[in-house]
Amino acid sequence: MEKRTVVTLTVTECGEFHNFGEYHEDIAGVEEAIAIFNRIPPERMNAIPSIGINIHTEGTQNYEDTQMDIVSGRVADLEILDYVPDITDNPKAVEVIAELIDKLPDIEVRGSLEKWQAAFLAAEIDQLSYDYDTIQYNHTVEDREAQIANITEDIRNGNTGYLNDFLNALISDSIREGMTDIFGKGTELDDSEGVQTARKAKELLDKLAEYKPLAKIEELEECNYNMIDNVLNNEKPKEEKQTGRISIKEKLAEKKAVVEQRGKEVPEKGTEKKSEREM
Repeated sequence: MEKRTVVTLTVTECGEFHNFGEYHEDIAGVEEAIAIFNRIPPERMNAIPSIGINIHTEGTQNYEDTQMDIVSGRVADLEILDYVPDITDNPKAVEVIAELIDKLPDIEVRGSLEKWQAAFLAAEIDQLSYDYDTIQYNHTVEDREAQIANITEDIRNGNTGYLNDFLNALISDSIREGMTDIFGKGTELDDSEGVQTARKAKELLDKLAEYKPLAKIEELEECNYNMIDNVLNNEKPKEEKQTGRISIKEKLAEKKAVVEQRGKEVPEKGTEKKSEREM
């Protein structure tokens, strides 16, 4: 069983030497940390104030905490997070950093949280698929890590149509199950497994809608360079959505077949395109 972690924020008047000037720790919320940060008079020490993150693992000593400054002055350096897996492996920590960056729109941001956010979202979708039908999941998914990696890649590239289909179908099925629980079995709303599944699927659907993949943004920017009469002439036409219940596994297989077909139609010189995915 994994030990629970507590994520808090720190604010220091002098980011280089935390014991100089004001030092605030155990700050629970982003807005409170920003308010303290903005109250520090810049002329007093002429230092660079910072907002940091602290991760405490229950059952350990405070000196074992993971702590790092995220915002220094008017700059947020996210590139250094590549070297701090204790932070990037913690979904709550990444969520707090994302909120901090979002609520400081005027600062310079170096790097991105995108790859970690995509991985967490992929893992949540995969876990929901497993919880919803564990028998089918175990029967169809041979390598869970590979499946999560594939889903992560698709989220980062904006190829989320099949995930939207899966989650929408799951919501519909779960609502029907919830209605049976409530009106057929007399189950309380919050005790219905179907209702809880539908809520989780809706939450993940909203996260997918909010997610802004860098690859997709770059693709749209490239299309804009070739705009004619306000039409993005380089943009791929949107495919019509299919209806009906379908598993993530089936949607991934369907996507793989499309990729393989494209490879046959437009072969590269001297080589054959093959899909690397084995689902």
